[in-house]
Amino acid sequence: MNREIYGLLIGALTLLAILTPLPLFLLLTALLSSLIARELCTALGLDRLHFPAFFSPLLFYVSPAVGGIYISLMSLAYGYRTWNLDLFLRSLFVLFYTGFFPSYLMPLKEKGTALLLVLLLGTWASDVFAYYVGKNFGKRPLFPKLSPKKTFEGFLGGLFAGSLVFLLLLERPPLESLLIGVFTLVSGVAGDYFKSFIKRQLGIKDFSSVLGQHGGFTDRFDALLFGAPVFYWLVVDKI
Repeated sequence: MNREIYGLLIGALTLLAILTPLPLFLLLTALLSSLIARELCTALGLDRLHFPAFFSPLLFYVSPAVGGIYISLMSLAYGYRTWNLDLFLRSLFVLFYTGFFPSYLMPLKEKGTALLLVLLLGTWASDVFAYYVGKNFGKRPLFPKLSPKKTFEGFLGGLFAGSLVFLLLLERPPLESLLIGVFTLVSGVAGDYFKSFIKRQLGIKDFSSVLGQHGGFTDRFDALLFGAPVFYWLVVDKI
């Protein structure tokens, strides 16, 4: 199955998840966190963290303080069991990554499915155009040590397309919508490179192959997860 068909299937399933009622959406987001945690644990040499990771975004959604205490205690328990500082810090990272970032999808859904759709469609447009513009016109690598195939031209193409989605769909003054889109999308790109740094350090191409050429859940949802807190802060906190 080629990249485009996988992309359409991933997109359709993600849209269905976003359109579900809030309680089910919360559970699906928690499940996504658990799947990402499983991939990260495999890559980082950890085990049995996907179950605690299921609850991380739910508790961060209830309260950042509650979420922070929860992942600290779970990491302490893991560190005590393994008696290894490196594994303790890795477990803390996994639980924070899979708890803090996905938790911002939940209040966006609570405020209205339309907001979550704007974030999703804008991020998708950025990803798709960055890939194809970079593939066909890219000449200058942006951060070659992290992703040698990702180019400055692809970044601009993705930023333009994604920002246009925010401009057209976000019910705000045009300049405000455009700026929200730019800041959100740049944060998403940062999430992509954040993930790429870990992969380069570990010497792996993708965190898994469950989604074909799109890699794993960690690879596919990195930009959306990093963009969610920024989008929430700019749109919801500023209302």
